Formats: sequence, structure tokens, C-alpha cells
Amino acid sequence: MPCHSHDHPPPMPATAAQRRRAHRRSAGFTLMEAALTTVIIGTGVLAILAAQQAYHQKNNWAQRTGTAMLLANEIRELTMHLPHHDPITGTMYLGPEPWETGVEDFNDLDDFAGEVDADGFGSGTTFRPPINALRQPIPNMDNWQQHVMVESVRSDDISTTYTHPLGSTDMMRVTVTISYFPPQTGEAEAVTRLSWVVPPQ
Repeated sequence: MPCHSHDHPPPMPATAAQRRRAHRRSAGFTLMEAALTTVIIGTGVLAILAAQQAYHQKNNWAQRTGTAMLLANEIRELTMHLPHHDPITGTMYLGPEPWETGVEDFNDLDDFAGEVDADGFGSGTTFRPPINALRQPIPNMDNWQQHVMVESVRSDDISTTYTHPLGSTDMMRVTVTISYFPPQTGEAEAVTRLSWVVPPQ
């Protein structure tokens, strides 16, 4: 006779509860699992979008800074070889001479000082759109502005922010501030400032 000592009893039929649990396991994700997955994916997408936005903002600012430096250097190149004051009238007229009606007539640094008050301090000259070193308006740059300040400084204290009336010292400082006007707001944003000292002549 065959030995049945190692035979296994036939499997018992699954109960209804076991069948339901097995069905749920094979049916896919539970609602909790799906919600958790959605949260994780959503967080990752938001992080990617935030990083992309920060990159674009940084890239835009870098481009604006580069453009601003080019515009500031256009003014520097334009004024590089100009005398402090008019070769004929000297300091008789501070700011543009009465017959100088535009930048094409400016032939000395103090012409760029703009309207000069009774104390000898100029309000500066603004170019919008900006101009190049040939005194020509730069096309398609209506959102940019150059503001030029010309001030007198003492040779023994050129780093100070304190300035003197125009024509009262033998050194001058030119400061160009470049501003950008975003189309969304139209409010000026100062992008860069370039300043240099013009030695005695």
C-alpha cells in the first residue's frame, strides 16, 4: 500500500473576505496611493517650474546688465576727448551754451550737466531713447534711458560723494545711470551706474 504520511490535504476554498482582499490587491492603486502619487508628482513639477522661472529671471537680468554697460560706455566714448568747459567761453556758461540746442552741439563736458542752478550744480541730461557714441539715437530701445551727471570734485578727494560747484575745481566726475522701463509697469528700474573722473586739462 502506498504511504500517505506525507500527503498534503487539499486546499480549503477561499472565503468571501479573502476573495475580496485578493480582488482589491489586483485591482490597482487605492485612493490613498493615487492621492499620494499625485502630491509627489505635483510637487516635483512645481519645483521644476520654479527653477525654470528663476533661470529665466536671472538670464534676463544678466542680459539687461550687459546692455546697460554697453549704453553707459557709449556715453563714456562720446565724452572721452571733450574739454571740461567750452574752449571759447570757458566757465561763462555752465551747462549748454544758449545756442546749443541739442547733443549734436555739445562740445564740452559741462554741456552734459543740464540746467545748472544758482549754486553751480547741474540737474543732468537724460537721453531716451539712448544715444550712441556718434550722438545718434539707438533704434528699438525706447525702454532704455541714459542719465548723465557732470560734477566738479577735488583732486585730493575724488572718492567722496561730496561735489563742488561746476568750474570751481580742476577735476570733474561723470556719472551715467542706465535705467530700464519694463513694459508691464513702465516704472524706471536702475540697472547699472558707471562713473569716472576726468583729470585736469
